Amino acid sequence: MNKLVELQKTGRKVFTAQDLGVLWNYKNSRKLYELIKYYVNNKQIYRLAKGLYGLDEYDEESLRLDGNLLFEIANKLIRNSYISLFSALKFYGVIFQYYGEIYSVSSKPTVKMVKGVKFVYKKIKDDVLFNEMGIGKKEVFRMASIERAVCDSLYFFPKLGLEYVEGVNKEKIMKMAKIYSNQELIKRVKKLMEK
Repeated sequence: MNKLVELQKTGRKVFTAQDLGVLWNYKNSRKLYELIKYYVNNKQIYRLAKGLYGLDEYDEESLRLDGNLLFEIANKLIRNSYISLFSALKFYGVIFQYYGEIYSVSSKPTVKMVKGVKFVYKKIKDDVLFNEMGIGKKEVFRMASIERAVCDSLYFFPKLGLEYVEGVNKEKIMKMAKIYSNQELIKRVKKLMEK
């Protein structure tokens, strides 16, 4: 089967070099990178960032028009990350301010740029990061639930004012707040839920 058809069949739009190696069953990294280079040079796949490839040649405007694609890229740039904070809060309608950056939580703090879009990663301790409570897969990306996004946001930004929390499940968020082992966060969540 044609290698490009294999990529299209996955339903994903972006791939790491590691993804391509698995999909194409290439264990030899030198040969894999030669093949990737061939496809890039022939404009059959496109390099979006170091080690990240897309099926199309995106520019900043086309990326910003496709929120799911931005979230997919965010997950691929840093392994074991998930969409949260302002990006997830906006997705769920908890906040309405515009943020041009895509926010995620990961094991290391970093900022990456892809085609003019800034991807911001906030570091959280591993026992919280790898606790899957409130993290789900939406289409082809991982994202915090509304409750997890609120907890993450209040953890990183204690003074953040959140007004539209009607969709937050009180029982779920109180249970979730405990995974952070942070009494101040638990107090902030309780206070928010009493509004």
